[in-house]
Amino acid sequence: MTTLPVPPPPLPDLLGDPRPAVLPPDLTAALGARLSPSAVLTDGSVVQVAEVSDVVAALRLAGRHGVPVTVRGPGRVDDGAARRLVVDPGGLAEVTVSPAGWARVGAGVRWRTLADAAAPHGLTPITGASAAERVADTVTGGGVGPLARTYGLAADRVRAVELVTGDGVLRRVTPTDGADLYWGVRGGGAALGVVTAVELDLLAAGPRYGGELRWAEADAARVTEAWRTWSAGLPPQAGTSLLLARPLQGDGEVAVRFAWSGEADDGDALLDRLRAAAPPVRTDLASRGPAGLAAPALAGGVESSLLLDRLSGGATGALLRAAGGSRPRTVEVRLLGGALGWVPQQPSAVCHRDARLAVRVAGGAGAEDRAATRACAEELAAALGGDLGGRTAAHGWGTTPDVLARTPLPAVRDRLAALAAATDPHRILEGAAPGGRS
Repeated sequence: MTTLPVPPPPLPDLLGDPRPAVLPPDLTAALGARLSPSAVLTDGSVVQVAEVSDVVAALRLAGRHGVPVTVRGPGRVDDGAARRLVVDPGGLAEVTVSPAGWARVGAGVRWRTLADAAAPHGLTPITGASAAERVADTVTGGGVGPLARTYGLAADRVRAVELVTGDGVLRRVTPTDGADLYWGVRGGGAALGVVTAVELDLLAAGPRYGGELRWAEADAARVTEAWRTWSAGLPPQAGTSLLLARPLQGDGEVAVRFAWSGEADDGDALLDRLRAAAPPVRTDLASRGPAGLAAPALAGGVESSLLLDRLSGGATGALLRAAGGSRPRTVEVRLLGGALGWVPQQPSAVCHRDARLAVRVAGGAGAEDRAATRACAEELAAALGGDLGGRTAAHGWGTTPDVLARTPLPAVRDRLAALAAATDPHRILEGAAPGGRS
C-alpha cells in the first residue's frame, strides 16, 4: 500500500472567489480557538482547513451562530451573501492506494493526482469529466467521465464517503452503514455535508486510446452532421463529445473528443467517417489513461444544460445557431448511453440515466452573459422539441454537479430534502439545495 502526503495545489474557481465577508466577532474568536494550528482563516470568512477536525469545528460553530456554510471550489456560484462561512478543503490532500484495487483520497485531491499515485500499481481511476476536478466534487456531482459509457459514473465506483453533516457530526457512509446518506451524497450535491474523504474502487490499467480532432469553422456544418449520425452507432467502448466554440476574438472552431477503452488501432478506425466528412486541421490522438482522456473544463463561467433522447435531423442547424452570435460561448454535445443506462450495483441520487445525450451551453459569469447563455439554451430547447423527452433545461450551474444530477426527479428531490433536514437541523449548508438554480 502506498500513502502519499500530497501538497495541495492552488484551487482555481471558475466563477471567482467568494466575496470577502466579515463574520460575527464571536464566531471569528471561537474559530480561532477551535481550529488546528495549521488551519487559516482568510478573507474574513474562508477557513482553509488542515485537518478533518477543522471541518467539524467550522460546522458546529456555524450552526451555533446561525451562519450559512458553503464549500470553496469550481462550480460554486457566488450569490454575494453578506455573511457566510466558506470551507476550503484543499488541505485534505492525502492519497492512499492499495494494490488490492482501491484508493482513499482527501477532499482536496484531484483526479490527475490520484491517477499518478495509482499508476505504479498498474491501476487507474475512472475519472469525472475533467482530470482537474477534485474527486469529492465529482462524486457529489455524479461524474460523467470520458469512459462513462463503458464503466458507468465515477460515483458508481465509490465504496465509502466520509463527510461532516450540517449538525457537525463526522460520518463514514457505505452501502451498509448510513446507507441513506451514501445514496444521497453520490449525485445529490453538497447540501448533505462537507466531504472530507472518498474511498473508491480502481481498475486495472489497460489499453485505452483517444484525444481530440479539430476542424476550421468553415467545416462546422459538415462535421456536426457527420458526428450526429456517427455517434448514434458507437459501441459502449467508445465515448465522444462535439464542441462548437465561439471565442472572444478570431474564428470559431469545431472539435471532437474521443475516448476508446480498447486497442488503439480499433479505436482509430472508428474515426474514419469523421475524417471523411472533412480533413481535420489538427489531431491529438494517442494511447493514454482515463485521466489523460479527461478533458479540460469548458471555458466560460456559467452553464445551462439539456438532456436529450436523440438528435433528430434538424438538430445540426439548431446547434450551429446556438454556437453563433456575438458573445463568446461553447456548446458541447456529449454522448451518453451505454453503461450510464445500466442499473448500478449501488443506487445513488443521480437521475436521468436513460438520457442519450447532454448539451451544455457555457458562457461568461457576468449578468449579461448569464442571461445570454440561458436564452440560448431555451431557444435550443424549443428548436429540439420532442428530443428532450419532456425534460427541462437546467440553468445557472458551474462545472459541478454534472448534467445528470442538476434536475433531480421529484421523488429524489424530496428524499434529499428529508435527508438534509435530518442531518442539518439549523439548515446551514448552502450551494446545492436539491432542485437546481435559476
